[in-house]
This record gives sequence, structure tokens and C-alpha cells, in this order.
Amino acid sequence: MKERVNTAHRRADGALVVAISFVILGVAPLVSLNLFAETLTQVFSPGPSTAQSVEAPVELAGARLTAESQCLAEAMYYEARGEGLDGQKAVAEVVLQRTRNRHYANTVCGVVFAGIEPGRIDCQFTFACDGSRERPKEESIWVETKLLAEKIMTGQMKLADQTGKAIAYHNTDVTPFWSSTMTKTVQIGNHIFYRFAPRVAAPKPPALPEENRSNVHAVSANDSGV
Repeated sequence: MKERVNTAHRRADGALVVAISFVILGVAPLVSLNLFAETLTQVFSPGPSTAQSVEAPVELAGARLTAESQCLAEAMYYEARGEGLDGQKAVAEVVLQRTRNRHYANTVCGVVFAGIEPGRIDCQFTFACDGSRERPKEESIWVETKLLAEKIMTGQMKLADQTGKAIAYHNTDVTPFWSSTMTKTVQIGNHIFYRFAPRVAAPKPPALPEENRSNVHAVSANDSGV
């Protein structure tokens, strides 16, 4: 009887943890990024209690979602804040499409800040290393952009693939060398979008003329070929 009670308690505790995780993920976009650093400190601090060992993964998931939303918002703000809602969503599509491609990082922050090195000015996203982030943001636009990024990351805002699964884009006033190697999908505002060009199959050898086909000798396993 006692064992049955203990089992019931364990099941109830498990259900409670699951429920708490959904609640935290639902409110994660409203949590400050400071939670991310605080949670990492708590998770990796020595001697965590039993309660901490259960709660930390849930808190860490919420903190990661908040951080990913922040990275997406920065890309949308700096790359397309003057492009309207469609322009910002188009940039978000490219970022998220890259996370699904083996040639790029599998996280939003990894994609957005790829290539950052001291003295480098050719990051994947220019704003990440050209000093743009050091300048003050336009507060009203930044708040709206963060809210949009949070809705996208939590699934409240569905993206319609308006870029045709684009993996890259550039401004209309430049022509980067790589654009000729990719397939153009669409232009949205001042950005032209591209996806990888499909692989071209090797050409088949030309067929033999009809009169020569009868002279072709096929060698089988039991045939010496002579």
C-alpha cells in the first residue's frame, strides 16, 4: 500500500513539472535576459539541491528561449527596421531557415552572430561587427520588434514562407559575388532573397546510333567476353 502511494506521488510530481514547464515557456518572452545568466550560475553551481536539479532544466529552457528571441529581434531590427512588417518577417525567415540547414549553426544566436572575430567586418550579418549595436536604438521600433520576435519564437506569429525558403539576401544597391551562384526567390522592399541553386545532374552519355547497337557485346558472369 505504501509503495502505491509513493508511486502516485511520483507521478503527480512529474505531471506538475510538465505543467510548470508549459507555464514558464509561455511567459518566457517577458523574462529579462538577466535570468539567462542567473540560471546558468545556478545550474552549474556546486551542490545543487534536489529541487534545483528538477527545476533548473525548465528554467534554462525558458532562459534560452528568451535569449534566442533577443538575437532574432536584433537581426530584424538592424537589418530591416525600415522595411515594415513584411521586411522584418522576411529577415526572420532567413535566420530560421539557416538554423535548419547543416551549413549553419542550429540556434538563432549562432546564426545571427556567426563569424564574429576581433577586427572582422564581414560577419554573416553586417550589424554584428560594424559597430551598429553600439549606437542607441530607436526605442519604439525596438520594443515593437522585440514583441514580434517573441511571437515568432513562441509560435504565436506564423511565418508564411514569403521568401521561398531563402537562405540569404542582400540590399538592392549591391551585387555580391555569391548571388550568381544561387537562385533568386523574391524581392521584398530593398532586399533580394536567394536559396541554394539545385544540383545539376551529370549529363547522360549520348545514345548509340541504331545501326551500332547490335554490335555491342554484353559480358555476363558466364561469358569470357571473347
